Amino acid sequence: MTFTTLFEQYRIPIILLMLISPWLAWATCYLIPGKREEPFVLSFNLALSVTGILCLIGYLAYASNTGGWQKFAEQADVFLLLSVPYHFGLSIWLSKLRLPLEQIPAFRFMQGLVMMGGVYLVVSWLARRIYIVFFSFIPFQYFLVFLAALLIAAYIGYEKAFGE
Repeated sequence: MTFTTLFEQYRIPIILLMLISPWLAWATCYLIPGKREEPFVLSFNLALSVTGILCLIGYLAYASNTGGWQKFAEQADVFLLLSVPYHFGLSIWLSKLRLPLEQIPAFRFMQGLVMMGGVYLVVSWLARRIYIVFFSFIPFQYFLVFLAALLIAAYIGYEKAFGE
């Protein structure tokens, strides 16, 4: 079974799971409060959110580089794509309601991974579209400064994910 057939055959259950799972995690924390249980449940939910966001970033990078945005707009399932940022944002908001985000072990790691994923998306988009003609419009130094800023953002993401 490929991802395409999985998402085509189980579209409605996947969307329902994406819409309901943050609320299930919140309800679980509400019903079973505890110093050890709540961070674990919220970390698991945030890990699912980050996995979805990273898959979405990878899909956007792949789709924009292979077929272009027009083909992407024709073929993409909008509800599936929008359910991922909804799940991510709602998971963070509901987690913040239950505990300070610093007490959730997966939050810092998640922050770093999402930053690195965003930098990857921008770099992959840039790599596909830069031609020699590009440098006749802007000075090369500005491009290097922009690339350095992207690398600094990736390093900050790495430090958030794997640093102390």
